[in-house]
Amino acid sequence: MRKIKILFALALMCMLTANVQAQDIKDILSGVVSTVVGNKATTSSSVKGTWKYNGPACEFESSNLLSKAGGTAASTKIEKKVAPLLKTIGMTGIVYTFDGKGNYTSKIKKRETKGTYEFNEKEKTITFTPSVGKSYTAFVTTQGSTMSLTFNADKLMSTLKSISNATSSLSTTTSVLNSVLGTYDGMRIGFKLKK
Repeated sequence: MRKIKILFALALMCMLTANVQAQDIKDILSGVVSTVVGNKATTSSSVKGTWKYNGPACEFESSNLLSKAGGTAASTKIEKKVAPLLKTIGMTGIVYTFDGKGNYTSKIKKRETKGTYEFNEKEKTITFTPSVGKSYTAFVTTQGSTMSLTFNADKLMSTLKSISNATSSLSTTTSVLNSVLGTYDGMRIGFKLKK
């Protein structure tokens, strides 16, 4: 009987240890999961509100790509490379307002752009159609008071120039960035916004 109690206690301790380890792994991976596109919490109502620039964002199409890229370390490294580019073209001051009825306003410095947007529930994308200029599509992820708007890495420069109306030459920054972005297929780059 005593041996059974000891075995039961050991089994219970093993299960608790496994649970604690799983909890630690869960905590570690929580940052990784947030960098994978396709969050179920992202809905048309979660997009509504005013969102201000909070930093660069790097996301991957799947957790498999994320693990191949080296996890959050690669994501952080890429975000650091993108930060100066976003600053150069003025994206660090961007503010988006979504009214929940399909209208949006974006402000960069003193320039305001109004237009319509369409949220695609299945793809988790927003297609922006400004009143003047070309339409563009961003992948959107919302988590509480944080939103990420990201773009396919190979279309990042043209999209950001369109959003910011940047006319300055960005050739040096662009070449450095393109060498980093070309390394990972299925990567999306953009920016984080806070409500």
